[in-house]
Amino acid sequence: MRQIILDTETSGLDFEKDRIIEVGCLELEDNIFTGNKFHQYYNPDNLVISSESEKIHGLNNAFLSKFKTFDSSINQFLSFLDKSQLIIHNAQFDLSMINQALKRVGIEEIKKDSSICTLELAKKKFPGSKNNLNALCRRFGISLESRETHGALTDSFLLLQVYNELLGGKQQKLDLGIRNLSVHTQKINEPVKQNLKIAGLSNIEVEEHKKMLKSLKNNFWQ
Repeated sequence: MRQIILDTETSGLDFEKDRIIEVGCLELEDNIFTGNKFHQYYNPDNLVISSESEKIHGLNNAFLSKFKTFDSSINQFLSFLDKSQLIIHNAQFDLSMINQALKRVGIEEIKKDSSICTLELAKKKFPGSKNNLNALCRRFGISLESRETHGALTDSFLLLQVYNELLGGKQQKLDLGIRNLSVHTQKINEPVKQNLKIAGLSNIEVEEHKKMLKSLKNNFWQ
């Protein structure tokens, strides 16, 4: 399954008035980064970027003046997405900015149900805690050395690691010969048992496997 980790930087927080000034995307296949990425800066379309916004993402009008606007080159962005499922931290904001641009150029908007919001996932997993990207990186021990300012591509790589942890961390890469097992399934025990039997494991081996799963901290597979 192809998915896209996506992050944007904008000239401000008003989705009707402000513009997208940077996009960073990473391509995943079956939850693994393929190495294929999309990164582009955009002209803010004559909007003045405030000093407060510049402090957040480090981008200013002088630097961005040589680039095209997001609206004028949106087809290149859509071509990379290729209608894949999107993984976004605070999807409501990013999709509102993207969809407002699509609306301006007369292109069908991206439906929210075609995306996974990692902010919502984090809120369900850690209710009452801070769940912004910085807080989640600190929770999962992910280095923030590369994040002097907010940057769409840098934040996409951080989100990739956060998303992996939200799915169970390194345990989701544990294969054990099991195939076609979705990391999103709610009935995970049943297909595991079925595949263990297909592999020809003895009852003792199955029980030992169960004991091993119970010993794992924050066990995703249990």
